Amino acid sequence: MHENIGCSQSNRVLFGDTWLSTEVPKILASPAYLNNGALFITWDEAATNDGPIGMIVLSPKAKRGYSNTIHYTHSSTLRTMQEIFGVTPMIRDAANATDLSDLFVSFP
Repeated sequence: MHENIGCSQSNRVLFGDTWLSTEVPKILASPAYLNNGALFITWDEAATNDGPIGMIVLSPKAKRGYSNTIHYTHSSTLRTMQEIFGVTPMIRDAANATDLSDLFVSFP
């Protein structure tokens, strides 16, 4: 749904929503997700500046009904992925970012 890059549809929001309605059920039914996996649905930067942006995290390990006011960035998502998969060293600004561990009842 990002501008016209890879999305030639005139209604990018409808196109994205339709894609999500088809793909999210497949992901949520997958063995990887059911084995304490996670699905991150995140928006890109705002049209006029860099935030705030929305994110939805679905996971059997996610805190239910939870929200917070912690400032996360795209680098927070990168840091979280690196921590989950044990990838080091932290690249770029991931080394300085807050991870997303606060969103989960347990974290690797």
